[in-house]
Amino acid sequence: MPDQTLYNTTAQTEGTLALAHEKLLRIKRAGVFENITGDCNNIADVATPATINRENYGNKGRTATQKIGDNHVVSFDVEAVRDSSGVIAQPWLVPLLNIAKASGSANFVDLQLFDAKDPALGAIQGSFAVAVADLTTGFADKGGYKFTLTSNGAVQQITSPIAGTGVPVLESALPTARAAGQNVVVKGYGLTTVTAATIGGVAAASITQVVGNDNYVVLEVPAGTAGSAPIVVTNALGASTALPYNRGA
Repeated sequence: MPDQTLYNTTAQTEGTLALAHEKLLRIKRAGVFENITGDCNNIADVATPATINRENYGNKGRTATQKIGDNHVVSFDVEAVRDSSGVIAQPWLVPLLNIAKASGSANFVDLQLFDAKDPALGAIQGSFAVAVADLTTGFADKGGYKFTLTSNGAVQQITSPIAGTGVPVLESALPTARAAGQNVVVKGYGLTTVTAATIGGVAAASITQVVGNDNYVVLEVPAGTAGSAPIVVTNALGASTALPYNRGA
């Protein structure tokens, strides 16, 4: 089951006019890949084959080419959102602009691009040279940038970050402050295969799965004291990360 957390938590900076995308674009900043999709428009990826020459076996002197990968050019537009003092609000944008101005190895950034919902479509990851041009928005009070990122040779094909491990993923639990004997609806992924659940470390009094819906499971709150009671659900592949929850008296 794909883990769509990255898609569902994609957010745009307040004030920007970015479009929704079913591709996710992440750049590495401070050693961590950061999702910048929420602020990007017109994300496009153009791939061209990277080839080597080879001799056609059995036909001396006849050469052919063999594909060894793809070079990629990824482009996107971003509107610069400024705060009241004129400072650009997107924390990743200024560093990327500075990379575009740099030369040599300092002109490269690590990038990932993949489908937001279907892990079978694969993903790419590699080092990309950064170029930028001013974006014409058509509005006097808005400005932005058109980025073109060109791969440093053939890029790596990686397992999609949304492929997931099959372990349940929890997103929310409502209503809050439910007491013993009351039900709480847990939303997430991989929930039709849940075999056990705890609330505050105590086994749920009952587990009710929603037929045909992998995104919800209903848990009956067990006896216990009011306050913090993290929820954990388990299937055959393992336990979810604990979801914070406060139970009632």
